Amino acid sequence: MNSDLSNLPDADSAAAERGGASGTAETGGPAAPPTAAAEPPRAIWNSVTPTAPWCPDEWRDHLDAVAPGLFTSGSAAAAHEATGVRMSADGWSLLLASRRGRLHAHRGEHREDAGHLVHFAGGWCAAVADGAGSATYSRLGSAIATFTVTHELRDAVQHGRAAREALGPAMRHAAQLVNDRMRDFAARVGIALRDLRTTLLVAAWHQGMLAVMQVGDGAIAIVHTDGALSHPFAAATGDFSGEVAHFLPDDGALDVLQSSLRTQPGDHVTGVLLASDGVEDPWYPFTRHARALVATLANGTTDTTPLPTALTPVFTDSVLQAADPVHALTEWLAFEKRGENDDRTLCMATAAALVTFPPAA
Repeated sequence: MNSDLSNLPDADSAAAERGGASGTAETGGPAAPPTAAAEPPRAIWNSVTPTAPWCPDEWRDHLDAVAPGLFTSGSAAAAHEATGVRMSADGWSLLLASRRGRLHAHRGEHREDAGHLVHFAGGWCAAVADGAGSATYSRLGSAIATFTVTHELRDAVQHGRAAREALGPAMRHAAQLVNDRMRDFAARVGIALRDLRTTLLVAAWHQGMLAVMQVGDGAIAIVHTDGALSHPFAAATGDFSGEVAHFLPDDGALDVLQSSLRTQPGDHVTGVLLASDGVEDPWYPFTRHARALVATLANGTTDTTPLPTALTPVFTDSVLQAADPVHALTEWLAFEKRGENDDRTLCMATAAALVTFPPAA
């Protein structure tokens, strides 16, 4: 999530000031013709390794108490500019990657986005979160949220053995535990709840049922077998790109997350996409451009791909068909668009039927 934009490399301010070109009374000569302004130098972005620990050492035991195993995996992921994971479950291929934004890299700050995947017999759960830029330890908030919701959902459906109707209650229960664990951690280490603020997007598949829920910005899209896309929370982010009304674990955010729950039979679902706002904003309005986004992941980018204005792709081959899809997706997330320098996290879950995807309906 974007934070204060001061002290950034600014190509416009880097251009040298030019003097006037008109004649003077002393010379009496004619005014000189205006000279063409030189192209301003391209902004220079540095990539600085954070010096502050991802989690303060004195908090390690507390973090392990609320999310056992997160410290090791979270710290390892935070040490890299980009990280990702791929797994298969119940006929689905799951791909998730997270990339530190240029703004945080330039400042030597940690990635505030987080993502997590789990799989189990008959299903899977995926979560993406974007820590608030104004929250001091939002990187821990987003990591606790994604780790907890995926693992607790898996356990709530007894690793896939529960009835398919158990998915909805399991999602609500997992959401409750996310809120509880975040509040517990804040109390343990003596920080305010606002210091952990994060969004949360969740999708889960269990015995042929799909469930999704969301609080805060970012986007979820569901790909159907007929090629149509649906957007269960298209109005969740307010009237403007990047506008956020609720963050976990603030008061009221849990109610928003639980009430957003949508469950449906998955007979006609062939793909599910979860994106943090670092991806959503450059592709805004997402409901218009999501089809092209999915098409680029499936097929690659061509000269005729209807990309958003001023967006420049970096990785143009198919991500889903790449020999190393994790590396491909982390490279794909390096696309450029002026003014869009936030962390980026994307999860794409695809059924076997989604091999290629038409860029237009």
